[in-house]
Amino acid sequence: MSRSKIELQKLPLLIGFWAVVFMVNLGPEWQRYSSIREGIEVAGLATVLQWLVAAIALTFWVPLLLDRNRLFAFVTSMIATVFFASEIYVLVSYLYLEASYPSTYGAFYLANLSDLSIWQRLGLSGTIKYIVLGKWPMLLFPSALLISASFYQRQKQLLELREQKQAAELRALKGQLNPHFIFNTLNNIYALALCRSDQTAVAVERLSGILDYVLHHTHDKTVLVTKEVQMISDYIALEKLRFGDRVNVSFHHDVSELLSVAPLLLLTLVENAFKHGTSQELGQSKIDIRLSAKAGEIDFEINNTKPKTQQARPENPPIGLENLRKQLELLYPHSHRLTLNETESRYTAKLTIQTPKCHD
Repeated sequence: MSRSKIELQKLPLLIGFWAVVFMVNLGPEWQRYSSIREGIEVAGLATVLQWLVAAIALTFWVPLLLDRNRLFAFVTSMIATVFFASEIYVLVSYLYLEASYPSTYGAFYLANLSDLSIWQRLGLSGTIKYIVLGKWPMLLFPSALLISASFYQRQKQLLELREQKQAAELRALKGQLNPHFIFNTLNNIYALALCRSDQTAVAVERLSGILDYVLHHTHDKTVLVTKEVQMISDYIALEKLRFGDRVNVSFHHDVSELLSVAPLLLLTLVENAFKHGTSQELGQSKIDIRLSAKAGEIDFEINNTKPKTQQARPENPPIGLENLRKQLELLYPHSHRLTLNETESRYTAKLTIQTPKCHD
């Protein structure tokens, strides 16, 4: 939507806002006016000056000073603007309102300030200083409301932009992860097919379940932990078909609450354990997986043995782990903890996520 269209949409609200301000200016002292015209002119003068202060503040001081965190300069500029508006108020009052309505509006001024020249009044001498300074809150309050509303609107827009950026980044990350994951799974089935294994058909069935999950759930923001558990179980079964007795896998899970988690986060660690702990092992490897989901917290730990004969490790971190870290930063910026430990014989990954309970 163009800026001009947005401004047109706001126009009725602004007209309504200044109409209310005008009525507030008119209301408290309407009995003292000699005519409707006097009331409109007096309240209109205050409203026009309030609009002038707000227009200058929103057009110049907010974008040039306040948005750049130059708070002292902003406050000083606002004081100067209100002082300027006050001088206009004194000038119009002296030259027009007091002369036009001497028995009502001008009664106080003509009785107490008749000896002061226009320059003395503009210099805020004596009583006139008290009168004018007393009007500063009146001149400032519409500006304060509009600046607050503008700040709220900008913060809302920044939040929306941040959420849109986050969603785009997550889509890009999932776009990297899904093909990577599916490619590895197809490699597993390819290995079974080369060996003419009777388990190839079972592996294809497992893969269909995995593809169904990827197609229907990975675009969701979160899924139930129970669904992720089933996904992990399918993946483990698929890998056991591939490696047979070369891998000993245990998967213990305790899901006592309906908690949710971003899809494929936990599976990434499982996939990494098989890829770097089993595929390079000539003997038997062991993988121990433990998942607990209760009390608003998901605790996931995976231990796998290191292959006795290891290939040179790549300089860059694996795609899956790097992807996992980025997703955690986006989805759980202050509510997760990921630790990776390595000894001579084992890799250990621990992931803790605080997540709210889902309701039926």
